[in-house]
Amino acid sequence: MLTRFSGMKILAVVLICTVVALLLGCLMYAVLDRVMTRYDNSMNEMDYDPTGQLGYISISAVDGAVGEMKYVLHGTMRSIGVRAETGQQLAKGDRVIILKVKKGMASVTLFEREIEQL
Repeated sequence: MLTRFSGMKILAVVLICTVVALLLGCLMYAVLDRVMTRYDNSMNEMDYDPTGQLGYISISAVDGAVGEMKYVLHGTMRSIGVRAETGQQLAKGDRVIILKVKKGMASVTLFEREIEQL
């Protein structure tokens, strides 16, 4: 219609329409970006690292056997498998601290032992 009633060439009309579309697209992006990211809390891998968490043994493990411990992370009760070191006895209800996690199994130390070292 612009070429028919205004006398503009087709190239000028396409250029004007492209510029207007780009400006409207940028405006929509800016508005939606503000709305969508206002309450965005990106996940950080370190927030979910269980190393250093205090928990208790729910299934006992003795001398290299596998057991289970429960701990609270971000208000949620979680469980993870634990392996008792050689000569270590983890009884049900013992409070433990996670030292490291390898292949889904936690290496732990007794909380009372750590308190004595302080």
